[in-house]
Amino acid sequence: MLALLATAAAAAPPPDFGVTQQRVRPARIFLVRDPVRIAFTPTGSRTLDLDVEIVAERDGTVARRLTVRAARPGREQVVRWDGVRGSGAAAPDGRYRVRVVAPAIGERRRLGTFTLRGHMYPIRGPHADRGVIGLFGVPRNGGRTHEGYDVNAPCGTRMVAARGGTVVRSRFDPVLYGHEVIVRGALDGRTYRYAHLRTTPRVRRGDRVRTGQTIGSVGDSGNARTTGCHLHFELRTRGGRLLDPQPFLHRWDRFS
Repeated sequence: MLALLATAAAAAPPPDFGVTQQRVRPARIFLVRDPVRIAFTPTGSRTLDLDVEIVAERDGTVARRLTVRAARPGREQVVRWDGVRGSGAAAPDGRYRVRVVAPAIGERRRLGTFTLRGHMYPIRGPHADRGVIGLFGVPRNGGRTHEGYDVNAPCGTRMVAARGGTVVRSRFDPVLYGHEVIVRGALDGRTYRYAHLRTTPRVRRGDRVRTGQTIGSVGDSGNARTTGCHLHFELRTRGGRLLDPQPFLHRWDRFS
């Protein structure tokens, strides 16, 4: 019996499916920016429907399944993914692996890995926390409290959108914020305020911006003219509730 089983196993044909020239680029993507590009060339003798699965490494869940119909052997296939689940919600930050599955024959092959991030640190140059005076919630003149978080940076340092979305305000406030931009983030509905820009913002109300797109530069406009160049950054929920930006900024800074 064992000899018969061994003979049968030896006679079984190899799986009629494989892949070559697989590429997953870039190695890191941001939501509301350029998607990951997944390319591969199937091998074998059959034209097959294939599923490209984006799998979260931390728990093995499939974040997105992209179907390629009638993939012919020897012909390159390319799919792209922007970090959005099939439900329309943003996939969580983290590392993902990509595999291609041939359901008709029960075979799968690994294609590569990449990392997804939902935000980018907004200051693209040297920067430092401003200290106690810049913390969220500290008292201000007139009975106010500080509604954002301040980060020092050299005047003119490039400033980008931490999260892509739609510009809902781009104006000059001579009393407090100076040149400011507010972006409503795509997929999360939060609002991101950037204040004390050096000059007129590079975006206007109604513009759609991508994560990492330049919106202006660090400055000292508004009431920052006596305190030096810095970014005043505010973060609010979809319902308008203020959030302490510090933990968010520190987390984004680690990988940006």
